[in-house]
Amino acid sequence: MSGQGIMGKMWRLLFPLLLYECLTVFYPEVLGLVTGGRLLEPSSAMWLLTLENVLMLPVFRLLYRQDRKRQTGGIPEGKPGPQKLKMGAGDLLLTIAGAVCLSRGLNYLLALTPLPYYFPGYQAAASQIIQCSLWSQICASVVSASLLEELLVRGILYGRLKEILKNPRTAMAASALVFGLYHGNVVQGLYAFVMGLFFVQVYEAGDSLLPAVLAHMAANSASVLAGQVKLAGENAAGNPAVYYCITAVFLLAGAWCWRYFARKSEAGR
Repeated sequence: MSGQGIMGKMWRLLFPLLLYECLTVFYPEVLGLVTGGRLLEPSSAMWLLTLENVLMLPVFRLLYRQDRKRQTGGIPEGKPGPQKLKMGAGDLLLTIAGAVCLSRGLNYLLALTPLPYYFPGYQAAASQIIQCSLWSQICASVVSASLLEELLVRGILYGRLKEILKNPRTAMAASALVFGLYHGNVVQGLYAFVMGLFFVQVYEAGDSLLPAVLAHMAANSASVLAGQVKLAGENAAGNPAVYYCITAVFLLAGAWCWRYFARKSEAGR
């Protein structure tokens, strides 16, 4: 491959990331001016994030559609052809169940480590989110962020990484690493890296963004719900044996779902 070809592919990989960074600086400034600064208040942070995400969705949707046309010879997603959804209703339910189990299991596991103590950035971020209304958390974290992040990371970056690395497994790991780094602190980064591996696995298994979006929404819904009520693991925190068992059950169930989609992906190649 020529040097020009390598540079071109590297630019294709970096361009969506640079575009995202530019838009995350530009849109808050514009929205702050339009609303007279009201959206810049801490209590409105999640509404601001929602509007940012909604404004970015058409941009990255366009990039994603262009990439899919290149990868599949111009057949739009959802039409009969190579990228027809390879999952049934039962598979989609498993993506949701697997995401919820992994999300809760990873959170409980990370809470057992000293990482939250040594890297308290996660707690500061969580405290800021809890200050916002439940509806704003749902709109920002569950709906708009899930759609945008799947378009950008799994839809665009993962496909372009496969072109450069020529190895789906390496591309999966690289896309999950980008997803982890994007979250900005060690605790959330480790959580996002593992969840990113699961999201890209279900994306690969279904050859569609739909399973990955559903999984992402389910994981984020579980996190939002955990911030509002005490779930099983939190209620059992005073009983170490029960806490460990709940954590293990969640992780084992999530791992089983993960393995199921890995096998499904291998069978479809």
